[in-house]
Amino acid sequence: MFEVIGCEESRKGECLLGLLGYYEAILERKGLVTRIGEIRSLKLGLILDLLKMVNIAEDLKANLITSVVSAWEMNGNGKTAEEGQEEIKTMGSCIAAVRKNAQMALHNCNPINLIQLDVAVMFALPLMLRDLKNDEVPKIRDLLNQVMEDFAERKEKGYAPC
Repeated sequence: MFEVIGCEESRKGECLLGLLGYYEAILERKGLVTRIGEIRSLKLGLILDLLKMVNIAEDLKANLITSVVSAWEMNGNGKTAEEGQEEIKTMGSCIAAVRKNAQMALHNCNPINLIQLDVAVMFALPLMLRDLKNDEVPKIRDLLNQVMEDFAERKEKGYAPC
């Protein structure tokens, strides 16, 4: 069983590292900082891709993803290049944090590392209150709390994948 978990951990870590490299390359494009709408779209894409990689119950995952998409404030009107730069910096910080944890999971194989990696991804999500429609924030918070409670329960019981 441990070997299977170690392999799953390795695959997940490698997939995460590949995804992060993809977004990092996109964020380094020249002139992106002035295209606020594109930055907002990339940020949403990064959040959704990371959520898809997290090991949680499929119904909770689907509900969270759907809720984030419907709550997302896409309007970038009135945003400045400085705000665009801040958004890119936030995504870069997320990428760095997830990369660090994915690399640690690759090098330190044990069953709890998968849950720890999932928790690290959730904490690193570049999701801010200003990204969401105000009336949708409580629903998103509730769903995020459910995810974290699920992690805590699985960690208490020992590793139990969804």
